Amino acid sequence: MKRFLSLKTRYILSCLLLGALCAGNFNLFADSPLKFDTRIHDFGPVLMSDGALKCEFTACNVSSKDVVIQSVTTSCGCTTAGWPHEAIAPGQKIRITARYTNDEGPHPFDKTLTVKLSGGGAPILLHIRGISQDKPRSDAELFPELFGGVLGLGSSTLKTKNIEMGNEASDQIMAANLSSSPLTVSFTDVTGGLSVSVKPNPIPPHAHADIYYTVSSLPGKWGKNLYGATMVLNGSSTGKRITVQALTAMNFSSMTREQKASGSRPMFRESTFSFGHKKQGACLTASFTCENTGKAALHVYKADSDFEGARCGTLQDVAPGASSELRVSLDTAGLPKGETLIIITLTTNSPLRPVVNLFIAGWLD
Repeated sequence: MKRFLSLKTRYILSCLLLGALCAGNFNLFADSPLKFDTRIHDFGPVLMSDGALKCEFTACNVSSKDVVIQSVTTSCGCTTAGWPHEAIAPGQKIRITARYTNDEGPHPFDKTLTVKLSGGGAPILLHIRGISQDKPRSDAELFPELFGGVLGLGSSTLKTKNIEMGNEASDQIMAANLSSSPLTVSFTDVTGGLSVSVKPNPIPPHAHADIYYTVSSLPGKWGKNLYGATMVLNGSSTGKRITVQALTAMNFSSMTREQKASGSRPMFRESTFSFGHKKQGACLTASFTCENTGKAALHVYKADSDFEGARCGTLQDVAPGASSELRVSLDTAGLPKGETLIIITLTTNSPLRPVVNLFIAGWLD
């Protein structure tokens, strides 16, 4: 059964996401004058007793102009970064260093370094990841999702950063060969727009490898979508698929500031519909009223829900100054008792609000 986070936790996470989108940083993997050898450093399993962890990211200025790194900020005080403060000439290589204290407790970690360059543009995100342990654990414990009984992953459901139409997003996950023989990995029945590779391949016995995956936006494929591929080991299909979740929104990079200001702007009278207390299994309808305070007609490309029992109606195009109603039918039969929250995600043509999150909240008895 799907596990639901608490109302408060999910609300805060969603609002943070929405705030980042509205700030104009939607495409965090846009083209950049700095080309990095990798944007993710995965330490894999480590012990807390190992102490602080350090790594480097190498980049080259592939543009024709000098570039200056204005700042590198980290997602929390447990991570610090160092970078060159002088101008980076075309063709010059530089290094950004990262240090993680590794003292937050035994659990997986994923820390972000946000690199801002001179000249504006979307920031570059770098990640340091790993699995911190208080005592040694076997790969079978750390990588419980098995393919063919011999290749372990932490999960078969993967995610990417959000994508602007015409662009792509990439990420990676660590895998473990739990067998005593090399494993050659390939994939079949790969969904259009998805590419997957493994390095090293073959994976040596009792060794780790990285699975790299990239989702490219496809014309007309808006909002949240699932991509997948069936894993093949040593030429034999495992019959099991990895699934990648990605969200595609409109690309506004070619628009001027004035054009963006003249676009649509959805404003909902209430972003949360509260149904109070209901008996588990009850069916209800949530209603959200949207006002278009922008200067162009509002169009919603797609409405998604994070719960399959919520069915979104169609929000008709909304003229400037007009309003319209979005109705969501909710069957609570698949929800656990207690506090819960459903997130409705709208993908729009608004340069200021390309993605809008709405919430259905309540208590099931």
